[in-house]
Amino acid sequence: MFIYTLRNLSKVPVRTLQLVLGSFVVMLLFFAAYAFENGMEKGLQANGDSQNVILLGTGSEESVERSEISLSAIPSVQSISGLKKQFSDVAISPEVHYNTIVEINGKEQNTMVRGVRYSAFSVYKNVQVMTGNFPRSGEMLVGRLAATRMGIDEKLIAVGKVIVFEKQEFVVSGIFAAPGSVMESELWINLGDINALTRRDTISCIVVRVADADFSDIDLFCKQRLDLQLTAIPEMNYYDKQNQFYQPIKVMAWLTAVLIALGALLGSMNTFYAAVIARKAEFAVLQVIGFSRLRLTLSLLCESLFFHLIAYFLAAVTTLTIFTNVHLNFGNHFFRLMIHSTELFHLLLLSVFLSMLVVFLPTMFILTLPLRESLRE
Repeated sequence: MFIYTLRNLSKVPVRTLQLVLGSFVVMLLFFAAYAFENGMEKGLQANGDSQNVILLGTGSEESVERSEISLSAIPSVQSISGLKKQFSDVAISPEVHYNTIVEINGKEQNTMVRGVRYSAFSVYKNVQVMTGNFPRSGEMLVGRLAATRMGIDEKLIAVGKVIVFEKQEFVVSGIFAAPGSVMESELWINLGDINALTRRDTISCIVVRVADADFSDIDLFCKQRLDLQLTAIPEMNYYDKQNQFYQPIKVMAWLTAVLIALGALLGSMNTFYAAVIARKAEFAVLQVIGFSRLRLTLSLLCESLFFHLIAYFLAAVTTLTIFTNVHLNFGNHFFRLMIHSTELFHLLLLSVFLSMLVVFLPTMFILTLPLRESLRE
């Protein structure tokens, strides 16, 4: 029976190819939806550290870009007891987050510029300078994925190259990495430079790293110092809220994938149905010579399972070799598509289920017809 099934697949190669392509489109869409959701969640989660707390301006808890904190708050925050210390320096990072346009090689590029101090390295433990050094005044530190985000050649922002920001030339002082986080796609400059160029006397946030203290201590400080107008939020919670903000986009991605996949699935069912109907007399003859309906059902199921598994493996290879190298930019968030082994297994089960679904109706129709009627045709 297995040899018979393989022979049927090779009899009409065009039809088999159509069925494989239809199933491939279905599986590829589900792979893409999974990769999109995983990439967005992983990118946001990688930014959160359980030991970090973000201090934002009161009323701007949803967006660090809209937050404003007075520079005078920095010394007060440094005095909080229980913060992490590196040598004699307290682990706090006053920052300015600025979504703006820079000029590279004469062309404008949209990117995120973050104004920081050297103390940022004591707060963000996953950030490492790969080449070069921390930027002094007039210099800029570039994330290793910044070129990918802007869609330009990495050589244009290599160490020693010039980036124009706010009509001021900045020399690239180094390249940094922050595996899995959106920081890798940013440009970092000295906090004093960004405040001077943007003519602001405020910062966006202060990120602190706790040691003996915990979140309740930081929260109590903010509530006691009402004059500073600060709100504390754990870094993990902040990015969880960002993740929830993008939830409708994930739903839309899945909805689009399901609708298109449904169309492709119905097309595959129609093609398979037409192929089975054309073999009506063949199945009747097989039943006459002794083949049971169960064996014929298993034969059709094997055919369907065969091209669905081919489509699954093609979609898996496409996702792992192409999709996982794709980076997407949503607002201020930049992430890479990714797929996990769990999703690979789930989609394998889905492929098996679809193979049974596609073959169910045609099989029920063809094998319930009276043999006399089928043999006449």
